[in-house]
Amino acid sequence: MKILHLDPDDLDNPLSGGGPVRTFEIYRRLARRHDVTVLTPTFPGSEPECVRDGVRYVRLGRRIGDHGSSHHLTFLAALPAAVRRFEYDLLVEDTMPPCSTTWTPFFARRSAPLVASVQWWMAEIYTERLKLPFHWGQSVGLRLYRHFIALTEQMRGTILAGQPRARIEVIPNGVDADLFHQPIVRDDEGLGRGILYIGRIDYHNKGLDLLLEALARLPAGRRPHLTMAGHGNATESALLDAQIERLGLRDGITLLGKVDAATRARLLRECRFTVMPSRLETFGMTIAEANAAGRIALVFDKWPMNEVSAPRVERVPAFDVAAYAAAIDRLTAMPDLVLIRLGEHCRNWARRYDWDVVASAQESFYLDAMYWHRRGETRGRAA
Repeated sequence: MKILHLDPDDLDNPLSGGGPVRTFEIYRRLARRHDVTVLTPTFPGSEPECVRDGVRYVRLGRRIGDHGSSHHLTFLAALPAAVRRFEYDLLVEDTMPPCSTTWTPFFARRSAPLVASVQWWMAEIYTERLKLPFHWGQSVGLRLYRHFIALTEQMRGTILAGQPRARIEVIPNGVDADLFHQPIVRDDEGLGRGILYIGRIDYHNKGLDLLLEALARLPAGRRPHLTMAGHGNATESALLDAQIERLGLRDGITLLGKVDAATRARLLRECRFTVMPSRLETFGMTIAEANAAGRIALVFDKWPMNEVSAPRVERVPAFDVAAYAAAIDRLTAMPDLVLIRLGEHCRNWARRYDWDVVASAQESFYLDAMYWHRRGETRGRAA
């Protein structure tokens, strides 16, 4: 089977998130049996093409002047011609900003099924930010697709509410298998004392303003050291830096920038627990990674974080800064033995996030989509 996948992000992009990780982990497994091409935007320093573990990557679009979004905008503009140019038996499109859905269904071949992989579903952010009705595009565009992969059960319900005829499979993200094998306790040293945030530096959507406010509420003597491992653009990083300075937290925070897999594993091993105060996520891969490493991820009791994180672990009422601060204080003071037992529970829960299982489920859904498409069960231009 020839698979053409449209991904709005690239694994080598310094500002990439979890989406291209999923793309690579799935297709490096499927490439043993299928011919896979992934189309991604260009980024500074990118080559026109590359091959990773049997998966061909082709970059579309270009940067225009100093416009930071031009890579993505020109990628979107290049998709119609690319979808017509490349040969494929199955077309897969990751949902992407600004409308989640795109115009791809109008250009996709009727002879092949189109699968929407819901990696991003936040058009309201752009509606609010730019005062344009991107959420209308999300709502209307949803009806142009028939086959969907959702990361969570809640997202399945969201899709069905807007497209009752959708065929949907819930297939979560996976985590690095090595995280399950590293020790929960650091030899005879017990658990670390500091806390860890891993993720993109997205000041508002990731709730970093709420996290810093929660830390500032704690007495200095009970405030754990916070390590932040993640990347962001200049604007987001400046917002974070300004609040750290305003709240007087500079000495209690270490900013590392983007880290590799080995460093991420070490940071998880050395921390006491992780903090994930997001307002908006589609899945929350760092929650699953923390749980796989035997660490609690402290989240707000809001979808999808409360669906991804291990049950029986404390969740905080959504966006309640005082409650988040109190939870940090409790977990910091909690006996190591109790946290270790909770970490073992988290690790057992996270075993469902296995890339081999994920890739197998995705391949099965692709074959299912091919079967139903051959039977002619399409809706207009939806495939």
